[in-house]
Amino acid sequence: MKLQVAASQLRLRLSEEELASLGADGSFHHAVPCPDGSTAHCRLTLQADADAGQCEGDLMDLRVVLPREAFVAFAAERPRRDGFAFACGPLRIVVEVDVRDSHRVRRAASSTAGQSEPN
Repeated sequence: MKLQVAASQLRLRLSEEELASLGADGSFHHAVPCPDGSTAHCRLTLQADADAGQCEGDLMDLRVVLPREAFVAFAAERPRRDGFAFACGPLRIVVEVDVRDSHRVRRAASSTAGQSEPN
């Protein structure tokens, strides 16, 4: 997962592999080593009963809850350039699926499917 903080926005960009893990397990954890030797943690969780995105914690230990049905529907429409966005206090959270990774995975799948098997 790539994290980007700019002004009052936190952008979380998932690869196709990370998205698959989130969908299969219902959660995804990413740890970022910090210069002082500590580790920052970001956890994404799909929650069936969530009406909207939520977050708790701080940038060193952040938990982002995504409404399962809405996020799965969003991810099913990829590749797309926008993100699943919501406000968390003064911070705007945007969860994206990496467009370039989506295109790469689809190209690889179509080239594999397009190859004929030997007789």
